[in-house]
Amino acid sequence: MNVLIAGASGLVGNELLQLTLTNEAINSIHLANRRILEIQHPKLEQHIVDFSDLKNLNCSVPIDTVFCSLGTTIKNAGSKEKFKAVDYEYVINLAKWAESNGVGKFIVVSAMGADSRSTIFYSKIKGEMQEVLSTLHIPSISILQPSLLMGNRQEFRLGEQIGISIMNILNVLFVGPFKKYKAIHAITVATAMLNLSKMKALGITISSNDKLFEIAKLY
Repeated sequence: MNVLIAGASGLVGNELLQLTLTNEAINSIHLANRRILEIQHPKLEQHIVDFSDLKNLNCSVPIDTVFCSLGTTIKNAGSKEKFKAVDYEYVINLAKWAESNGVGKFIVVSAMGADSRSTIFYSKIKGEMQEVLSTLHIPSISILQPSLLMGNRQEFRLGEQIGISIMNILNVLFVGPFKKYKAIHAITVATAMLNLSKMKALGITISSNDKLFEIAKLY
């Protein structure tokens, strides 16, 4: 399998990159980045791209699966418009690239609560992104909706760190129907993404947070 990863410098994307580098089923890994990452490997090829226009993204082999973990925050982006550019426009552009290049699987990280009708801007944009994906002609589209992500980020996010501290205390209470609210480690989400790439399901599947824990244990 030849794969392309967008967002490899992020929390989930970096975990996914490490998993793919050691996975024998993957022949080549192509990174779509805005800058070169300081990592080298015989299976790895890096592509510097402008996600607003991917016409220059050319891989040396046909891509079987595209993994997309592009995402930011309104604070880091600087405005709602710039946030939407990353979490909506860039994701859709990548999916359309996958569609036009005959990619069989598109696996993307969205968020719990994604809903185009939401009054919460973040959730609304994620929901709108999911709706556009559903109109594309890609044989298999997997949408992941994780809860609060845990892991070692390169940048410090005070609000998120406070949330993680609280969730670490409350996680033991999130069982049964409440498991979908449980904080989830980035490595668990990345493992679920890799496992989804091995499945033969066609069409669009949406995996809620509680389902991701199960998918991560399948292989």
